[in-house]
Amino acid sequence: MNGRKLIINHKRVIFVAFLCLLAFGSIDINAKVKEYHQKSVAVKSGKAVNFVKNRSYFHLHKYNYGHSHGYYSSKTYQKYPQKLLFKSGNFKQNGKTDFYLPVSRRKSADMGNPQSITKSPDGHFAFIMYSNKVHGKNNGTSNIVRYDLWKLYKLKLNMNNMDAIRRGIKHNPKIRAAIKFGPKINVGHGQSLAYNPKNNTLWYILMGVNGHKATLVRASLKTFSPIKKIHFKFSSSYNLSNELTFDKHGNMYTYIKYLPNKRSAGRIVIFKGKILGNRVHFNVIKQGILNGPGFHTQGLGYNPKSNRLYFVSDGIISSIPIKKLGRLKPNDVHTTCFKTKREFEGIAFSKNGTGHILMNRGPELSKIINF
Repeated sequence: MNGRKLIINHKRVIFVAFLCLLAFGSIDINAKVKEYHQKSVAVKSGKAVNFVKNRSYFHLHKYNYGHSHGYYSSKTYQKYPQKLLFKSGNFKQNGKTDFYLPVSRRKSADMGNPQSITKSPDGHFAFIMYSNKVHGKNNGTSNIVRYDLWKLYKLKLNMNNMDAIRRGIKHNPKIRAAIKFGPKINVGHGQSLAYNPKNNTLWYILMGVNGHKATLVRASLKTFSPIKKIHFKFSSSYNLSNELTFDKHGNMYTYIKYLPNKRSAGRIVIFKGKILGNRVHFNVIKQGILNGPGFHTQGLGYNPKSNRLYFVSDGIISSIPIKKLGRLKPNDVHTTCFKTKREFEGIAFSKNGTGHILMNRGPELSKIINF
């Protein structure tokens, strides 16, 4: 073998070895992530001292979550939209299926566990964070998937051939061109993906369901992989829940919900904060909500048109006006309980007020307006 062939073969060996290292995870795809460790707690002081006495529409699932109608009989390939009907509450509104999202891509049900949704302000893109399940629990490893809603609308998949996304995810080039997959990353529980419209950045809280410590992660809008991490302790008085949203001014919000008892359907404490450089700061809103919706917290959303925050639980959503934070009256709290046993996973709005509720079993976007 001559020297030239030997060099070429060595290059091939090195290249193959590099691919193997990538495949088996020996090379860190997050090697360029900028990491910061915040020494002070994010919430320095303050407590919620009173709670608006809104009416309770508490909705408790027996946790035998329902599947969408026809999900099994059609072998997941549903063709017709379903109505999400109002059941009770003080704010009447209905939703309707806009898109049936993929269930399986590379193996059965590998896209069957979406956990959170956010949208670009113009409504062009929906970003959905998934979390894989092992033995029924989120194992924290999955990815962010971007859906080009404009392309999907252009294909009229919200009106006809509603099974086309699930059928075409593997082989249809038009469907595949509308969906972009990020790499496998650590997403934790995956319930807090949020878009900051002030500076067009994408963030999520890396943690389990709740806890004192967490990491605020910025993800690239091009690759959907982490590019910045801020490790912090939330508070000495409160736990942090895996919920996050931003308003149009770049303020971020999260909340915790306590368990229901004889006096309350579960109090909500709200936190408003900012990302200042490489630090995270939150303030406690002095007034909370006496009767929160549902049992589990499933998401937090923001509607720039109505300027309201949305607290999501299973089959029920409550909202409040941001401009009245700290001085809410009972009628300021809007609650909509839907006639469904579906698991809700989040809500997201574009700047014109068009909303999408993300539901599971099977994954679906239900469109809701004037909400």
